[in-house]
Amino acid sequence: MAAKKILFCGGGTLGPVTPLLAVLRRMRELQPGIEFAWIGTPQGPEAPLIQAEGVPFHALSVAKVTRRPGLNWLTFPFDYLKAAHEAEKILAQEKPDLVVSAGGYTQVPVFRAAFKLRIPCATHQLDYTPLLSNTAVAKMCKLVTTSFDYPKPVFGQKVKSLHVATPCRFAGVPVPERAQAAQTLGYNPDKPLVLVVGGGTGALALNQALLENLDELLGRTQILHLTGKGKMSETLARDNYRAFEFFDETKMLNAYQAATFVVSRGGFGALSELSALSKAAIIIPILDSPQEQNAKALEQGIVEVSQSGHFATKLKTEILSLLDDASRRQNLGKSLHELLNTDDGTELAQAWLNLLV
Repeated sequence: MAAKKILFCGGGTLGPVTPLLAVLRRMRELQPGIEFAWIGTPQGPEAPLIQAEGVPFHALSVAKVTRRPGLNWLTFPFDYLKAAHEAEKILAQEKPDLVVSAGGYTQVPVFRAAFKLRIPCATHQLDYTPLLSNTAVAKMCKLVTTSFDYPKPVFGQKVKSLHVATPCRFAGVPVPERAQAAQTLGYNPDKPLVLVVGGGTGALALNQALLENLDELLGRTQILHLTGKGKMSETLARDNYRAFEFFDETKMLNAYQAATFVVSRGGFGALSELSALSKAAIIIPILDSPQEQNAKALEQGIVEVSQSGHFATKLKTEILSLLDDASRRQNLGKSLHELLNTDDGTELAQAWLNLLV
């Protein structure tokens, strides 16, 4: 009997990618011999991570509608037709038994092409607010799983849905001691360290707010700044400050463990990692995005700072306040861990493998 093959779909940012990687690894353990392929984006940060797993990677042309009117609204129909044609060719080449995703615009043309070819599909809803991309494909799916347990089905009564633990690459893994992690990254373990994460594609406003307050903050703490891909526009020579575009998985785990607390956007990939590691965090959601509802749903376990109105000053105030309150940091990390259930990907891996039977 030929080995079963699952095609993963996701990219553009690491938000949907790192949870899917956790699931892929558990599938390998649960069903040895299973094969994989992956469809992502041409310019996103995901390709090296997928290729490091030994999984064939296909880049699909981007077909995305922006939230605000622009030239994209005129070109989208043509972009989508191009992506749909590419998706059909990749599916014909890979011949998967199941297509899975965790949301994102890349999945829409792929799922629709798979549905036409009668290939089963399944998607996972990470954010609290259902994504437009998941709403668009939910009725085509054999199963829609969710990270939150909603009071009523958010995709309608006719869509089979299931609440599962959020897959996380750092759930249940051995973690280094803080001192060891700090020293590995070149920091003094006897001083506080704030990890500031701009995200896989970078958060310009967050990066700028940090740099605006950098000298004052460095009087109180060390800073590790992950700017995001392509967002290191200047080199700053400061004691106790280092900036990088991106960290691989091992360095990222060390960064989390070395950090006294974390400053981050409110993407669900980041939130699940913070929860798995019980890290205190200041979260800055992207305005008018699902990240705001994520923050609201988890408000008892995070410090939320709005990007609107005197953002840089508010961010500085909260960083200095949290540096002074070890008890609050401990309570925040514990609360987030309890509010957002994570695992190493086993629960979702098993749910999706069951669809192959």
